[in-house]
Amino acid sequence: MSNHLRHLVLEMSVGMFAYVLILGVLAVIFQNGLGSMGFLLGPVLVGLFLGFLADVLMLIHMASVTERAADSQDEVYANKTTMVQSVIRRVVFIAALFILGSRPQVDAVAMIIGALGLKAGAFLQPAVHRTIFGSGNKGRE
Repeated sequence: MSNHLRHLVLEMSVGMFAYVLILGVLAVIFQNGLGSMGFLLGPVLVGLFLGFLADVLMLIHMASVTERAADSQDEVYANKTTMVQSVIRRVVFIAALFILGSRPQVDAVAMIIGALGLKAGAFLQPAVHRTIFGSGNKGRE
């Protein structure tokens, strides 16, 4: 993976972690409300963390597949590869969700909500980039 892509993955991961951290803090604050709805704090926090972990693994996989497809400079190969790898990624996540979510230590709903952090990481990446590198850094852009 190229250096630029590694930085991008790291910046998005920071945003994804911030998303999960905020959700975890909210879960702790509202644990009585969660408990009244049948959600225990421990499994919710584990589910959020596993969703974050799944996000990081999916992001790394997406970055490597995208880079490989772009380096091929073959449109048909790139389209086929990204489609197949996307389906594989989804199937693996769903399998992990069923396996881990069937355990009482993991809340499957929280794992899904934690996995939505990939979107938050994408939205927060520019802000994380500005925070880390400052707005005056034009060398990487």
